[in-house]
Formats: sequence, structure tokens, C-alpha cells
Amino acid sequence: MCLKSNVSKHQQGSALMIAVFIIVVMSVIGAALIRLLNDSATSTITEVYGARAHHAAQSGIEVFLTELFPLDNPGAANICPARDENVHIQSLPPYGTYSFNTTGLTNCSVQVRCDSLAVTPFVGHHFRILSTGQCTAAGQTFSRQLLVEARDES
Repeated sequence: MCLKSNVSKHQQGSALMIAVFIIVVMSVIGAALIRLLNDSATSTITEVYGARAHHAAQSGIEVFLTELFPLDNPGAANICPARDENVHIQSLPPYGTYSFNTTGLTNCSVQVRCDSLAVTPFVGHHFRILSTGQCTAAGQTFSRQLLVEARDES
């Protein structure tokens, strides 16, 4: 019996050390999982609002094209200024700013800029249309730009 009591005195506290070790390891794993879930949620939000900004930019282009074409509308030819190779299209004043109230594009707006170039020796005009869609959520702004080229062959 004396032998058993000596062995148990040397092992006292080892269960406590194992329990503390397990608690620390589980806490580190839990903190890592929380961080991973938070990063995943942030990434999903960024992806969703980026897609909304892209769709807003696409919608702005479509609205603008309905105003530009057909070019036989009075004043349609004067919508876009003549292209100047020294001026970047982003520095041009916006033709229009559109805001959307539809369910998928709430808190989204778009600015559309354009320029035109007479295509010689061919008949018609070449248009560059830059649309910048922006959506805001929780104090953050998500933005996408689309550049479309169109031409009139009349």
C-alpha cells in the first residue's frame, strides 16, 4: 500500500495541467474559427455589393443608350463631346447621374460619361461610354466601372 500512495502523490496535479492545456487549445481553435467566419462574411458582403455596383453600371449604360440611339432624335448628336486624345474619359463631366430605387439596387447610383469620334473615311460616329456604378452599405462604398463602345453607321 505504501507504494501506491507514493505513486499517486507524484501524479497529483497532472489532470489539472491536462485540463488547462485542453482549454487553451480549444480557445485558440475557437478564436481561429470565429476569425474565419468573420472573414468569410465580410468577403460575401463585398462580393454581393460589388455585383450590385456592376449591375448598376450596366443599367446606367442601358439607360444612356436608350437616350443616345437612334441618333435621329433631335439633340442626340450633341450628347457626347468630341474625343480629345489629351483628355481621359474619366476627367470629362458626367452626362448624367442616375439613382435606383428598385429592390436589388437600393442605395446604388451611377454616373455616365461619354465621348464621340467621327470615323473617317467611314460614315458614322464611334462612341465610348464609361459608366461608374456605386453602392453604399454600412458606411462603405463599393464601385465598379464598365466601358462600352458603340457606333452609329448612319
